[in-house]
Amino acid sequence: MARTYDAVIVGAGHNGLVSAAYLAKAGRSVLVLEARDIVGGACVTEELIPGYQFSSCAFLFGLFRPQIIRDLELGKFGYEAYSVDPSAVGVFENGKTLTMHGDLDKTLAEIRKFSKRDVEGFLDFGIKLQRFANLVEPWLLKPPPTRAELEAVFSDAASQVLFDEFTSISIADLLARHFESPEVRGFFSFLAMVSIFAGPNSPGTSYQYAHHAMGEFEGNFGTYGFVRGGLGGATQALASCAGHFGAEIRTGVRVQGIRVRRGVADGVVLDSGEEINAKVVLSNVDPKTLFTDLVGLDSVSHDIASMVKNFDTRGTMARVHIASSQAPLYTAFGHTGLSPEHRGHQLIGPSEPAFQAAWEAQQLGELPERFVIELVMQSAHDSSLTPLGHHAISLGVQNLPYELNGGWRNRSDEFGRKVVAQLIEYAPNLKDSILDFKVISPLDLQETWSLPTGNIFHGAQSGAQLFSHRPFPGWSRYRMPVRNLYLCGAGAHPGGGVTGAPGHNAAMEVLRDLADPIQSEDEWIARAATGTADLLAVSGQAALGIHQTLWRYPALRGLATKGASNRLTRPIVRRLLKTKR
Repeated sequence: MARTYDAVIVGAGHNGLVSAAYLAKAGRSVLVLEARDIVGGACVTEELIPGYQFSSCAFLFGLFRPQIIRDLELGKFGYEAYSVDPSAVGVFENGKTLTMHGDLDKTLAEIRKFSKRDVEGFLDFGIKLQRFANLVEPWLLKPPPTRAELEAVFSDAASQVLFDEFTSISIADLLARHFESPEVRGFFSFLAMVSIFAGPNSPGTSYQYAHHAMGEFEGNFGTYGFVRGGLGGATQALASCAGHFGAEIRTGVRVQGIRVRRGVADGVVLDSGEEINAKVVLSNVDPKTLFTDLVGLDSVSHDIASMVKNFDTRGTMARVHIASSQAPLYTAFGHTGLSPEHRGHQLIGPSEPAFQAAWEAQQLGELPERFVIELVMQSAHDSSLTPLGHHAISLGVQNLPYELNGGWRNRSDEFGRKVVAQLIEYAPNLKDSILDFKVISPLDLQETWSLPTGNIFHGAQSGAQLFSHRPFPGWSRYRMPVRNLYLCGAGAHPGGGVTGAPGHNAAMEVLRDLADPIQSEDEWIARAATGTADLLAVSGQAALGIHQTLWRYPALRGLATKGASNRLTRPIVRRLLKTKR
């Protein structure tokens, strides 16, 4: 008699592996099925150019939830992450530069070069962002609240304006309230433009910024790091952890469909014809592909099919990976060798007008005249990735159309050459040191990495697809409109980025249901719609004490901002602002 697993997981991306590790650690039998020959999904390290290792899609590490690292003890399985300083730099078309340091006073000095008023704006902006994160964080590792419930938490904490600022308005509007320098505004616009079908003036883009900016690395809020050996080091550790606890992982096998009988998912069918039995099935693929290709829209109601068809996956990007015999020597810095600006996240030519022009081109299905380029060169501090003295340079460009006029198959090389040529304008030495480059287009993101229309979040992170509406209204608690079918990928709350949160949250719901089996369709629907009163109680803790006072009386918050600008009083302000978690 064929074996029946407690859980079969479709897709070995980082969220699928997180689910597998938690389920296996809890003593459940788990099988993970991955179409590619390597685990990790979009979090992989690959030799895209012979002799040069790159983090193919995602390359920064800072959103991953610390609790998951602790729970799974990933350090025992080869996980090693580290931070760098400076963490980020901006190189502008006018030749100016902005460097973000771990030392706040150094960062403030950099901002002061552009505007003295922006120093205070930066501190106030940072306090607001941390306050927003404190109020949202309690349910990142829990099922989502409704928007009304979330608003109520902010209202109770005297922070309604803060909620509006970081969820409803445009990033251009938000930044204009804090900064007068166009360079500073352009630099901070970037995180709001990641894999999005919108421009800096589009309402709601402020949340996209907050989603990316409120990460944590080694206890430091808003900080990103790197994983030794590239981001694939994190998913290899997750796979080792899952395997240690008994999970099976099969690569190079493609799931043809999820078997649904009498409205219940009870296994999967592979392309080979093999059928695998399971008590529950977890999907790490995006919601649209899940129902269109793996379940079949004829297996769900007309209303569900309509929601699937209308699920928005617009918003994409592309990567250009470069093998080089030298680091990019930016004219703006004037250095002649490997220097501090090469260590962290680099933004080349960021400006609000450039992002707006890219958005206008995106709507027309065209490439913009000028690109804003992000650049990471992990080989500056991890020599295992390249031949000695050489570098693996990874570029990213946002606001690109998935449906490009003329098609990505025909224009991918043209795009890559234009991006490289623009980079050479800033670092002329690369003209003679680039050995080869590899483009990963939006079409590649879909076809190779199974990202729908190249959207790295499995679906747009717009207001209509966040919190209790992600992926669909009424089906946001990881249980899908087919009994015993769960969503554990970025299409579920709290969304995309390398967080591990959807995988964790889905696993917790699965363990609950396996321990207390659901007996009927009505019970399945009821459990999928369970409220979030428990979350409100947790979030309410963030409204207590000094926090509530600061946000009820803006003048006091102004004093906190001034205190944060002084090295002597800053530790006191930090202690006052830190919410007990």
